Amino acid sequence: MVIAQNFIARKFPVLAALALWLGLQPPVFAHGAEPAAPEAAIPACPMDDAEANPADPADADGCLAAADAHAEGEGVGVGVAKDDAAALALFARACQLGAMRGCAMAGFYYGEGRGAAKSIERAVDYYAWACHGGEATGCSNLGLAHIDGDGVERDARRATALFRKACDLGGRAGCANLGASYSLGKGVRRDQRRAAGLFRQACDKGDDHACYNLGVLHRDGLGVRRDLRRAAALFGASCEADDASACGNLGMLVNDGRGVEKDRARALALFDKACALGEAESCFTLGRAYQTGKGRPRDDARAIRLLERALALDPETHSAKEAVKALALAREGAAPDQR
Repeated sequence: MVIAQNFIARKFPVLAALALWLGLQPPVFAHGAEPAAPEAAIPACPMDDAEANPADPADADGCLAAADAHAEGEGVGVGVAKDDAAALALFARACQLGAMRGCAMAGFYYGEGRGAAKSIERAVDYYAWACHGGEATGCSNLGLAHIDGDGVERDARRATALFRKACDLGGRAGCANLGASYSLGKGVRRDQRRAAGLFRQACDKGDDHACYNLGVLHRDGLGVRRDLRRAAALFGASCEADDASACGNLGMLVNDGRGVEKDRARALALFDKACALGEAESCFTLGRAYQTGKGRPRDDARAIRLLERALALDPETHSAKEAVKALALAREGAAPDQR
């Protein structure tokens, strides 16, 4: 349960004024001078208001509104159906008309395989175009592509520059990812104090992953004064937003009575939530509770399911070896029809 950089691309905050370019070069696209349009026919976009120029074949804001409506299945018009293909086409059309949020969203849809076949190459092209136009989330997601080497060269220094630009543009995810770069020493010299400041900045803007990462620093006393009570509060806020690692970390503090009142029942409830959200260590801890009967009624069948889930989620988890041993013991103790 450590610091993590996160893919954030769904809702976009209002952008701040343009910041310095920070020496970045204009983007180089993998497939031509600018992102290609989706293969499906791009529909005309409704005018967003009466002030729109009727001579224009389409209107960027109208495209975005229609795309959002199809993305959510509500909004512009009555009875707009949720339709990922239509949303992608409209976001791409808005991008062509100069709306950079449309470019970032088209990249997100291609990256997730929503509305079209998954294409990391197209996704990063759209992110590059969005970033070139001053859209913070495009810069942040392009930076993450460079961290992972997805569709672009793996380049931590380039990623850090993109996160910095995104942060300067007002993007909370950019600040959170820049903080992770400083905390992990990716592309920059490790600086936990600077990381904490960036996590705090993003957390204050509502980035739940940044709140979790700031909690890790307060828990471990990295770059900030060690403060388990503050760590528990930050984990709690992120857990409420369904951050699996935050729920698991809070569960550990509650289980041990560190920074908060010791409460085994509450700890196990937190581990239950974290496991359901995909946190492997919590599945292991919960499985052991059912196996030993400590805090939960003994139930070998349930213990087996939880221990198997822990290993399926992350076979390299810190407690993987213990999970394998515990699973073998649980199977030995279970009835034949429970194996």
